[in-house]
Amino acid sequence: MEIGSEFWIEDKNEKGLKEYEIGENKNSIFFMSGRTAIDYALEVIIKEKKIENVYFPSYCCQSMLDPFISRNIEVYFYNVSFNEEGFVYDIDCNKKCDLFFAMNYFGYSCNNMDYYIDNFKNKNSIVIEDCTHSWLSKRKYNTKSDFIVASLRKWFPIISGGVLINCSKEFKLDKNINIKENDKYTNLKKKAMIEKGKYIKRTDKIEKKDFLQKFHKTEEILDCDYKKYKIDNISYNILRNMNLEEIINKRKNNTKEIYKFLEKQKKIKYIKNIDMEDDCLLFVPIFLPQNDRNKLKDYLIKNDVYCPNHWPIPNMIFEEKNKEIYNMELSLICDQRYEAENIKNYINIINNIIY
Repeated sequence: MEIGSEFWIEDKNEKGLKEYEIGENKNSIFFMSGRTAIDYALEVIIKEKKIENVYFPSYCCQSMLDPFISRNIEVYFYNVSFNEEGFVYDIDCNKKCDLFFAMNYFGYSCNNMDYYIDNFKNKNSIVIEDCTHSWLSKRKYNTKSDFIVASLRKWFPIISGGVLINCSKEFKLDKNINIKENDKYTNLKKKAMIEKGKYIKRTDKIEKKDFLQKFHKTEEILDCDYKKYKIDNISYNILRNMNLEEIINKRKNNTKEIYKFLEKQKKIKYIKNIDMEDDCLLFVPIFLPQNDRNKLKDYLIKNDVYCPNHWPIPNMIFEEKNKEIYNMELSLICDQRYEAENIKNYINIINNIIY
């Protein structure tokens, strides 16, 4: 069975699944993507305050930076690295910044940024916290942050989906803003996801290259046209009818299988400080020298396992120390599409090459 890469959907959504609360309230808006949510947060903030600069994590996605770049906001980076205890933030707490951007990584509660959020809030900096990676962990975000953003499409089989939550009394979200669906993106992404579903389940003769081209095209659309679009109705309904408890339990069980392997080997670096009860991981990150990482990734691809390097290096990252984590990281798949047996099978593939 092919493991990883893009989610797929069925022609018809499953019915009868347990409904759960997805965070919708008067202080939240569901957008097309996480970057759309970041962009609208900036729009709300700029109406009230002048924002000239942002203090931003060096380990990030280019798409997260785009809303700041488009507004000519100067970006200062703080370095993000790792050790066995978790991610390490080289943050200058005396740094003067209009906005501090906090980032949770992979769902580990040991990496929360509460200390830094409190520090910059006390200096009257505005705080945006990206909790995409911790969305299903017990500790999702810090309610002292002014705005919370998350990209939900990273977690679930949905066409689009990002959320913006306002935790600040200083700013108000306009729930009546005129936003519509990005039909060009939605229609093409839906086709790609349905085609992948048929390909995976072998229910129709589908050429892999066809849906991969569609997925690639949707990302190009999103790169060029992401502002002020809402989540599509299909994705919204999928979110409202998910068995979230089942998804969390599957991810935790899959993570435990991966950790059983990691704890026995000595060549791969990984985050040992994990709370198996409270932490629900997006991926399990591992770290290897770049050449070894690339060889492992290529070997997995030859065996139909598609583990990503979490992000390519953004074009604003120049310092070599800031690039280290990008060059070493590989994201092991633990998501709800797979049973523990699927995880064991691909872990055995890793075991073959590591030893």
